[in-house]
Amino acid sequence: MSNTKKEILEVVKTCDVAFVSTINLENFPETRALVNDLNREIADVANLYFVADLGSPKVEQIKKNNCASLYYYVPETMENMILFGKFELVTDKSRKDAFWKDEFLQYYKNGKEDEKYCVLNFIPTGYKYYTLKNGNYSKNEGKF
Repeated sequence: MSNTKKEILEVVKTCDVAFVSTINLENFPETRALVNDLNREIADVANLYFVADLGSPKVEQIKKNNCASLYYYVPETMENMILFGKFELVTDKSRKDAFWKDEFLQYYKNGKEDEKYCVLNFIPTGYKYYTLKNGNYSKNEGKF
């Protein structure tokens, strides 16, 4: 794995929140925050996972157009990046069950059996990664 991809992985693992932009039903970008807790222990950025409500506007938008971007920012280090890619809805019950955490009960009263419980898989295809080190600002772009 390249140094840039290792740095990207560390940013993903560090951030509490990822900002996701999807294309809404009027064809405009719409951005909102997603809790990033399912990505704390990952070994690669090939697949990122998020919990969502199946009936949310975000999921409806992804069903219509699964292209999206994720934005991560670490204020302490001034690192920030955009990941470009596509979402897929995880429909396999065993995979969904593997992501379940009891803390989700506050949103999904029927647990992992709740009809609204949804897992989204983001598959990055490219990135823009910005850093400020030793007073020097750099930008790296690439494909996965």
